[in-house]
Amino acid sequence: MLSLRGRIVPCIFGQFCRPHISSLSQAYYSSSPKGPSQSKDDLKIDIESIEKSLKEEFGGVKPDEIDKNFMNFRQREEKRRFDRSMIFNWKSALTTLAFGGVALGALLYMRKQKMDEMERQRKVMAGKARIGGDWELLNTNGKLEGSEQLRGSWVLMYFGFTHCPDICPDEIEKMISVVDLLEKESPPIPIVPVFISVDPERDTLERVKQYCEEFSPKLRGFTGNREQVNKVAKTFRVYHSQGPKTAEDDYIVDHTVIMYLIDPDGNFHDYYGQNRKDTEIANVIKMKVLKHKLAQKKSFF
Repeated sequence: MLSLRGRIVPCIFGQFCRPHISSLSQAYYSSSPKGPSQSKDDLKIDIESIEKSLKEEFGGVKPDEIDKNFMNFRQREEKRRFDRSMIFNWKSALTTLAFGGVALGALLYMRKQKMDEMERQRKVMAGKARIGGDWELLNTNGKLEGSEQLRGSWVLMYFGFTHCPDICPDEIEKMISVVDLLEKESPPIPIVPVFISVDPERDTLERVKQYCEEFSPKLRGFTGNREQVNKVAKTFRVYHSQGPKTAEDDYIVDHTVIMYLIDPDGNFHDYYGQNRKDTEIANVIKMKVLKHKLAQKKSFF
């Protein structure tokens, strides 16, 4: 608003009056009969001239365009800060979303790996549950002996027959070599080697005893009647089948060629096929024994 001679003159477009005071003054003085030299006390306001001047100055401009084109500095600064904050918030949101996606992907991958490992362990345990168990046969002294008497010791078990021409002797020699290698460890790892005949018709107690002594005094031999042998073979999922007889009443027994590792609790722990070397088997058993000891310590505490 303009103050002239103590009177208040409303300024239409208040924020733009200051730049145009000179033009208003010119309008006033030009309409005044006494000119600029007239004293202030004698000043008179020509309202019509002022309105005419304002209309000429702003008549063609709409108020909303004026507000838009002449936004004051504070409003522009606040708008600029708001726009920057919006850009920053969007960048922060996108960055958070990206990192969140990576973290979620990593968690899902780790969860899948864990589930796969649990499934693998479940299958292994299911397989172990189907192999092995309590068994009992005649030892070379003619006494019943089996899993109960061997409990507390690690056992390597092999199924074969004494008339086997090559495979059985090779596998039994390998088994004895594994036992010797483990006994040389520090501290020694004692393993009981066991041979079970799947040819009870020909493998008598005396023959099994002589056969085992040819390899090592450590080797324990077992046999029995057909029913007893079949029961133990079924417990360990051992396939065996008598082949056709020759003219000399000789025959070959087809059977599974596998060594079974039994832990001190009497449970099936691992198996080793014909393609495994003695040193390889010994190293694997050494790790199995160590893990078994650690598991026992954890369960104790």
